[in-house]
Amino acid sequence: MMMNHYSMTQLAASVAGALGAEAPEKSGPAMPAVQQLVQDAFGKSADRVLIYNPDCIGLWFWQKYTELFLPVQRYTQLTVPVATVMPAVTPVCFGTMYTGAMPAVHGIQSYTKPVIQIDSLFDSLSRSGKKVALIAVEDSSMAKIFLGRDIDYYLLPDDAAVADKGLELVQEDQYDLIVVYNQEYDDMIHDYTPEHPKAMEAAEHHAESFDRLCRAVKEHWQSHDTMVLWAPDHGNHLDWDGHGNHGEWREEDINTVHFYGVMPHTR
Repeated sequence: MMMNHYSMTQLAASVAGALGAEAPEKSGPAMPAVQQLVQDAFGKSADRVLIYNPDCIGLWFWQKYTELFLPVQRYTQLTVPVATVMPAVTPVCFGTMYTGAMPAVHGIQSYTKPVIQIDSLFDSLSRSGKKVALIAVEDSSMAKIFLGRDIDYYLLPDDAAVADKGLELVQEDQYDLIVVYNQEYDDMIHDYTPEHPKAMEAAEHHAESFDRLCRAVKEHWQSHDTMVLWAPDHGNHLDWDGHGNHGEWREEDINTVHFYGVMPHTR
């Protein structure tokens, strides 16, 4: 098997570094390529970061359906193949994404949704004086595992409401970091297959939501140096029962791909 070189443990420190903030206490190192992207674009730290988290989209899916991602790549300059952690399920992977720690350290090692107790990106940004919004679907992993932080939570009924709230918060321009989590593709691969028309439609919805958010950033964050990030948690595969699944030590589940973009201020 060929697993990606960069690790999910590196995202938290990379985002913290981009904002000129301290990394979570137990995180892996920042990615030099992200540091260089921000430095080359701004000559300093970013003022704003927007992270879009579409659940379950793997590297293989981007490789096979590259044109679907054109709305994403329109706003990004750096493509980073990332290896997630085991088991490759949502709370485990997002736990690592936002703490920078391996599952044995952050404490979620199966499909459970306890509140993570160790230091996270949300904590370190708060200590650094950054204002953060987390927007997620109610009852999802992202709505539960990082509760209790000094950030603003917007927990809404479905992906559409989450994306709309993201647009609203971008327009209001009150946050240093906005995290937007959507889950439709993950839902559809479990109900159908990873390439079923309903799953493909869901993936298109994710790309469209990222496009809408980035267009809003260009319009409403013109006075800020901004980094945008498309960051799935894991991939997926077609299982023996005819449905999509994930969680195994296999390339389709472990390998995903992140896209980083920079938008220098224009006024």
